[in-house]
Amino acid sequence: MLSKSTLEKASRSFRFSALLVRAIRRFSRTSVSIEGQENLRSAPTLFVINHFTRLETGLLPQILHSYNEQMVHSLADSALFVGKFAQYLESVGAYPVDMPGRDEKIIAELMRGSHNWIIFPEGAMIKNKKVVGKGRFQLHLSDNIRSPHTGAATLALKCYLIKKEYKKALAENNKALIQYYESTYHLHGVNDLAPLDLCIIPVNITYYPLRPGKNLLSSSAHLLLKDLSPKLEEELLVEGKILLKDSDISVTFGRAIELHTFSKPYRRAFEYLLPFLSPKVRINWLVKLMGSRLTQLFMGRIYRRLSINMDHIIATTLRVIPLAGIDVSTFKKQIYLACISIKSRDQRRVHHSLNNHIINLITTDVYQPYDNFMALAFQEKVVSIKDKRLFVRKETLFSNVSFHRMRIDNMIAVLANEFEVMKYSVALIRKISRYSEKKLDQEVGQATEQRDRCIFEQERQRYSKEEYLQSKDAGKPRLFKGNKGKIGIVLAHGFLASPGEVSMLAQALNKLGYGVYCVRLVGHGTHPKALQDISLSDWELSYQRAYSILSQYHDQVLLAGFSAGALLALQKAAQGNTNILATVLINPAFKLHQKSASLSPFIEHWDQAMQYLSLPAGKFNYIENKTQYKDTNYTKMYISGVRCLTQLQEQSAQALDKIKTPLLIIQSDNDPIVDIQGAQQIIQKVASLDKQLLCVESADHHLIYRDEGKFIGQLIHQFIEKLEGVNAPD
Repeated sequence: MLSKSTLEKASRSFRFSALLVRAIRRFSRTSVSIEGQENLRSAPTLFVINHFTRLETGLLPQILHSYNEQMVHSLADSALFVGKFAQYLESVGAYPVDMPGRDEKIIAELMRGSHNWIIFPEGAMIKNKKVVGKGRFQLHLSDNIRSPHTGAATLALKCYLIKKEYKKALAENNKALIQYYESTYHLHGVNDLAPLDLCIIPVNITYYPLRPGKNLLSSSAHLLLKDLSPKLEEELLVEGKILLKDSDISVTFGRAIELHTFSKPYRRAFEYLLPFLSPKVRINWLVKLMGSRLTQLFMGRIYRRLSINMDHIIATTLRVIPLAGIDVSTFKKQIYLACISIKSRDQRRVHHSLNNHIINLITTDVYQPYDNFMALAFQEKVVSIKDKRLFVRKETLFSNVSFHRMRIDNMIAVLANEFEVMKYSVALIRKISRYSEKKLDQEVGQATEQRDRCIFEQERQRYSKEEYLQSKDAGKPRLFKGNKGKIGIVLAHGFLASPGEVSMLAQALNKLGYGVYCVRLVGHGTHPKALQDISLSDWELSYQRAYSILSQYHDQVLLAGFSAGALLALQKAAQGNTNILATVLINPAFKLHQKSASLSPFIEHWDQAMQYLSLPAGKFNYIENKTQYKDTNYTKMYISGVRCLTQLQEQSAQALDKIKTPLLIIQSDNDPIVDIQGAQQIIQKVASLDKQLLCVESADHHLIYRDEGKFIGQLIHQFIEKLEGVNAPD
């Protein structure tokens, strides 16, 4: 948003209030993220915002002030305007809703462009977030169900139309109209008018997580006030928790509604059909005709720009669980599929609870956003679990809780209500809930595979114009589909390499009937610079996605990896999933001959120090990697990537005693890169009863290339058949 001369600057009280809000944000655990700043305009603007808490009244004016230093005006509950506090509220731009001459003041300031305004079109706090009914926006309040007020639309339309009529009166020298407009709206000629026409910007504010409970504000209020009203206590339990307990507040500015464009067809019709109407009658008829439609338009843009989070999707899914219950693992798959499907469809920034870590929902027993929500569901007695089946108490979920207790007693219903406006997403969740087990597995596998490819494509696109970009064929993750009765094999490449490195081995195994997924570790297979921005967690998630894909197509999965990829197989094996048949490591990079990796912390810290001191000549951004496999391996090694490798080695060492699956290590006896002592240490420390170190006479680290992958493929095949009790052919 650009500042311009017609915008009045903030008062001293407003600036002090802004400092106070910033201080609260800094010392509380609340984070505020903003999206859609590009939609802010230099034109006079009416901001229309959803109203769930009292925090919005103070938060948004300060956010807008940070963009143009303007004191935006707003309306507040008349009951707050008492004594000195009323003077303070007016000094920071808040006015009572029953202020005499309210509409004229708002219209005048928007016409002049001296102040932008904030209005809550609901006309009240919507504590239950129930805003949809009978196919349109309807507010379900404490005492009635009604449509949203058209007041905001009326003010906006009147502002635009009156401004046009005033300019027309000046051009025609209509003294009677000029006097009326100037006396009513305190105007003194065309120079008082803002050069740009009014627009409406819808704003959504979403909170995550919503977990009511005792907090510092509520406890302090109980100590200071003897008779705390139930309504105030409820607001402190909910809003105090948002403010002080690790909450995310997502503010989204939607696309502006241009009043000139919106009203044009109506104005033209009136000019053609009803040219004889007086300006006042024409304005009133136009406002009456357009008001409801404009209200429904911006209400849709407000509520459909919510920041979609994990709570929305789980709460909505709970509503469609059958009375007979659902298997917990199936429920998690439904949640996961809904999350990534919605995320891939909506061109928006979703909440971080739906980020790439969501794969852990179906591959491990722990995914914090899911666990946090289920804790709330158990607390509110909405769900129960028996024999690994999840049951929903529909009578509790759909209970008629009083409006002012809804956020305390049935927050899950509030979250589901908020998501009702997302019609496509709700329909998608219902569709997924009807999938058979087989269909669900197929959809999860395909969606995860597509997500893995998408991550690769996005990373590759960032470096599409750079030199040293690897070929797409070598870099992309790939699935070799096998026989359903056979096991699936997750196969990860080594450090600085790509899926192309293990593709020959994958094809050899696939010819034996096995399904194989060639993992692409994030940062690999695209451009060496991609390793500057990755973390070990990114690699772990890459392996988890591959494991998830094969788990949907095969009853049992074998974890395998080459070099650094072998360590990721180790880490996954330590999680102990029941469908893991065994683990195979090929020249695991547990201990290296080269000393460069152990130096990476020093080099990385040196690089940071040089950056701080602005001495680029001292920076070790990367070192050259001499490799004979340039088609599949990077020729440059960025130091931050080496640091991830050392972290992987450290974490793998800590995981060894948790590994109980059968284990085969295939190791070159004279490997020039990894030390055979690393393989020996793994064998000694794992808890597996069935474990074997198979040393191969070779001085080649890339043992996987021997005989086009067939050599290692046969060794793995024989190991599998031994486990399955089948005599392998000679």
